[in-house]
Amino acid sequence: MGIIDELKGPWDLVVVGHGFAGLSAARAALEDAAAEGRSLRVAVLERAAAADRGGSTAWTHAYLRLTGDGELDPSWQRNVRENAGARANEDYIEAFGSNVPTTLRWLREAGVQTPSSPSPFSPSGHSWNIEGGGRAVIEAYVPRITAAGGSFFYETTARELVVAEDGSIAGLVVTALNGAIVTMESRAVVLACGGFEGNPEMLTRYLPNAHQLTTVSPGTDNNRGDGIRMAVGAGADTAGQFDGAHIEPCDPRVTGPEPLVGAWYYGILVDGDGRRFMDEACQGYDLQFDRVANEIFRKQIGTAYAIIDVGAQRTVPWATAMNDGAAEPVVAETIAELATQLGIDAAALTQTVEEFNAAVEGNIINPFMPLDGIGTRGLSPAKSNFAAPLTEGPYSAWPIAPRICFTYGGLRVDGSSRVLTPAGKPVPGLYAAGEIAGIFYNEYPAGSSGLRSMTFGRLAGKAVVSDAAVALTV
Repeated sequence: MGIIDELKGPWDLVVVGHGFAGLSAARAALEDAAAEGRSLRVAVLERAAAADRGGSTAWTHAYLRLTGDGELDPSWQRNVRENAGARANEDYIEAFGSNVPTTLRWLREAGVQTPSSPSPFSPSGHSWNIEGGGRAVIEAYVPRITAAGGSFFYETTARELVVAEDGSIAGLVVTALNGAIVTMESRAVVLACGGFEGNPEMLTRYLPNAHQLTTVSPGTDNNRGDGIRMAVGAGADTAGQFDGAHIEPCDPRVTGPEPLVGAWYYGILVDGDGRRFMDEACQGYDLQFDRVANEIFRKQIGTAYAIIDVGAQRTVPWATAMNDGAAEPVVAETIAELATQLGIDAAALTQTVEEFNAAVEGNIINPFMPLDGIGTRGLSPAKSNFAAPLTEGPYSAWPIAPRICFTYGGLRVDGSSRVLTPAGKPVPGLYAAGEIAGIFYNEYPAGSSGLRSMTFGRLAGKAVVSDAAVALTV
């Protein structure tokens, strides 16, 4: 059988996307069907070549926002509710919290390790991650899916959903590896193909100037909003803030994925004129790093600079470790010398630091508290926490430029990843998981993207099987 005939199917499930969400959906559907003694034909589509598979999942370090005992950090649910207000998807929020422990166990069953350690700047006081990052999940899940009978099609792009007369999903149209247009017959489709951060036209429409931003990882460029467009064409409703995005403060000297700069949390941030432009620590770091990048982007600052002194590095030995993947700092014995190396007016930066130092209420910060309340007085903009005078050289600085990670706008879904219509009814046979699900407004609570994608990808796969079982009995 040739690849065109194989693509045609029929399939029980086609998954669009090869990241955390898509692979989790395929694995869950195959495992649940097998547990019921049923055979399932599952296809996973990936726009990229096999060597570049996985999108942003392949590049992420995969931090997990968990408590010490492996539950979802409750601050995530609180943050999402506060930012969304009346638009909060309560079904989704509750489903995430209740399913996280099972997601972790399921992940470990595949041989993926999730070590944890104490962390002073995590909301829960613990830092969790996936050993080996997102690639470890890809390498663990692909063989399991293949062994269970799943098929992978690379360099294959979904174009349009096929909708039956009764409104249910009947398949989708794709562009195959050789450029052929193929209609795949399938009674269910899981969309797990990300947001629209890789689509300059959509970015220009919803987020002016965002098309100028570099993406945090090469795989993110393949997220072009196709899933959103296809689903809306099939009757789906949208949700999430379309003019919002998770943007990260990155080192522009580094071309690799996600070179985060975070040392500003214990120092100051200045623009190219040497002036502070925001409160560097008005909330927990998990929220603040998104706000910093968004401020730099929305104020069109271009390149900002994080500056700390050796005293801060002594008090907070992990301050430079918060620069995950960034290059070595620019270092100078005096602020004036540092300004010269950065190309900033020395008098302006010196004045900024002197004014900041004079406004600081204490001499030493308490980094072992989520927020220490040690701030500035009579300074605009203020610094609310972790404010200590910058008086001891050598001084270190890192350039910061915003990079886009994912967009907030997406599809409206329920707590089982079913895609909903404007009337709140499921589109029969259509599911969505990962960044394509529109959940966030205003700010992103960090450390939840991979965990959310795996959780709702798994729930999508399970829903495909359970919904099919119900359909067979009616």
